[in-house]
Order: sequence, then C-alpha cells, then structure tokens
Amino acid sequence: MLGKVLLLAACAAALTVPAAEPASRPVRFLLAISGGGTSSLLASSDGVRFSAALASWPGTAPAPVRRGSTIYVYDSPSLSMRGLSGTVRRFAFAGGRLVAKGTSAYNVQLSSADDALRSTPGTYAPSAAVDENGAIVLLYALRYEPSTNACPVAGQACVKLRTATEVAGSDGTAFTGDPGNRVVIPFPPSDSLDPPALLKGESGWAALLRGPGGCLHLAAARELRMHFDDRCYAAGSPVTPSAIWRPALHAYAIYGVSANRVVRTVSRRLSTVVPARFRPLDVAGRPSFARVVPA
Repeated sequence: MLGKVLLLAACAAALTVPAAEPASRPVRFLLAISGGGTSSLLASSDGVRFSAALASWPGTAPAPVRRGSTIYVYDSPSLSMRGLSGTVRRFAFAGGRLVAKGTSAYNVQLSSADDALRSTPGTYAPSAAVDENGAIVLLYALRYEPSTNACPVAGQACVKLRTATEVAGSDGTAFTGDPGNRVVIPFPPSDSLDPPALLKGESGWAALLRGPGGCLHLAAARELRMHFDDRCYAAGSPVTPSAIWRPALHAYAIYGVSANRVVRTVSRRLSTVVPARFRPLDVAGRPSFARVVPA
C-alpha cells in the first residue's frame, strides 16, 4: 500500500514540474523610429513583432548600423560650411539588451564649401551600412534648386546621392566624402524626395527613397562607390522606405511609415514591391521616420 502511495506521489510531482522556458530567439532586426522629436531603437527576432523601445533620446532621423557587438545610431544631422554633422550614439548589444557606450559628434567632410552653401536645408539625413572592408559608409542626399545651376536639367531641381567612408580609427565619428555622385535625380522644384536608405542586397548595393507622387525609387549598383542606376518602380510608397535582404527566405523585408504607423511588406525583388501590400505593425507611438537594419 505504501508503495502505491509513493508511486502516486511521484507521478503527481512529475506532472506538476513546470515546463522549461523556451529558449529566447536571437534578435535579427533593429528598427529605429522617430516622431515628436524623440528617436528610439527597437529589436525583433522575426521582423514582425518588435520590442518596446530599448533606448530613446531626442532626435529626428535615426540611422542605425551594427558592426560586431556595437550598434551605431547616427541622428540629428545638420549642414554647414564645415560639412555634414550630427550625433552618433554607440550601444553594446548582447543578449537582446543595449548598454549605452557614449555619444559623440560625427562629421562628413564635403568636397567643397559650395556644396553646403548652395544646397537646400533639410535634405541630407544619412543612412549607414558596413562595407566589405568593415568600414562604416554613410549615404546622404543634397538637394539643389534650379537657381543654383547645379542640376543636369534646366528648370528642374535635383537631389545628388553621395557616399562617405569612415576614417580608419575614428570609431564612426569622421568620414571622408567619396569622389563623385552615386546618382543625380532631377524632378520639378515643387516636389520633394525622402532621405535615401542604403542596404546590401542579394547582389550588390541598393538605395530606396520615396520620390515625387509617392514613387518608390530604387537606385542600384554592383559596387558601393560606383554610379547607381535609378528608376521609379511603384507609386504609393510609404514614407522613408528601407529594407533588409533575408537570405533564408530569398526575399526582402521592406519597411516604412504610413499614416504615422510603421508598415511592412515582403518581396522577392525590390523592383516588384507592391505598395498596396504594406501592412501596419504593432509598434507603439506615432512615428514619422523609420529605418530598419539587420542585427
């Protein structure tokens, strides 16, 4: 009888042992958003469900990039005769947690002071990526009005996309402008273009930006510092589009902002993105700017 009682007790104990907690999934996406003068950094393992803000700070156009165990976020850009500048925040990233490593100023040396003097204010928010040599590269845009005579089409405004490469040893604070323009995009002066978002694609490099009439512009090249070929592929693009190539799915995940909500879609090719297929994500706040990068 005693043996039966002990056996029943053992069975009951086995049934009441709590199940092991599932292993946490690795973070594969980092999403930087901004709205109302505040920038935040979020994380996700699947690209659909994002965490609450892991870090927040005063900002307007956050551009994150991960190199090794450090995340750099470029924000609050401004332009002067000395070049393009702003703040860069560094975070250590491990176990899905961020640890602040400090904030510094960064500077991009322009090829001439005239570039800054003639450009239109507010058009130069950069995007960041890491090149094949491990250097951070910033892609930024300068807008010029017809009166500057800096555009290829008379009577048209234009945006010139340029890259700048990190100075070795500067830890993401100093950049030298690369020669030439990656692409020059002319358009009517009454229209505007969003800041470009740089990404490493399936084969080569690409930049996404929203142009006049909500057109989704795709500029692409085999090499980062070559001339990019630009085309408008779709109308009705969300604001500030950016994307990540997902090799396991052989597809791109594309993000943006629509009606103050972060939206997402998936496409095998960037040239076949269908804006009507963007769906809102459950991300807190009312952002006006978003950038996604791989983690």
